[in-house]
Amino acid sequence: MKKIFLTLIILGSVHANDKDELILDIEKSLMASCFHGTVYEHGNQEMEKQIASFVDAGKSKDYIINFFTDKYGEQILAMPEAKGFNIFAWLAPMIIFALGSIIMYAYFKNSTPTLTHASIPKKDNNNIKFSDEIEAELKDFD
Repeated sequence: MKKIFLTLIILGSVHANDKDELILDIEKSLMASCFHGTVYEHGNQEMEKQIASFVDAGKSKDYIINFFTDKYGEQILAMPEAKGFNIFAWLAPMIIFALGSIIMYAYFKNSTPTLTHASIPKKDNNNIKFSDEIEAELKDFD
């Protein structure tokens, strides 16, 4: 009799741990009704009680998530589902990072011109028109 009783206690505690884990998982998956954080972070008592009652009634996570989604809309989900327009929310950061990296690479690759000795002009006073007259005037000006 003691063995049966111990077995029931152990199975009950394992089942209770599964329920607690399911409740925490659902609370972390849903935003609080005031949308300032998840139910787990915000501590919305009404939603916590409703989630606990659903879990005690044996409802699945999908059922509970769908219930709150039907009641409040998709904004109640902590992470949007990756389908339809919501795919943009998942892909946009990666696309922006890739484009930014390409632009920065192109900018830094072409932004610093290298000077060579051939590109530096030599000082040749013979090519300047009236260089002798300019020199004479500068000497007079001093």
